[in-house]
Amino acid sequence: MSEELFGKMAQAVIDGEKEDAEALAKEALAQGVDPLEAINKGYTAGMDVVGELFSSGEYFLPDLILGGEAMKAALAV
Repeated sequence: MSEELFGKMAQAVIDGEKEDAEALAKEALAQGVDPLEAINKGYTAGMDVVGELFSSGEYFLPDLILGGEAMKAALAV
């Protein structure tokens, strides 16, 4: 189940969905997922993709900022 959750976390960051990222962080904590594992396997993985898309020119600065804001919201939880 955790791998699916990590995928959703990464996708929330990639999509820049701040509310989804926050809700998934709360869900992970409720399920007893290690917070550091959720950050590394979920949110950081998503930011890596955002960075790659930005570097390749597929994403622009606003997309990069939205991804960062989504991750920031999740980390606040």
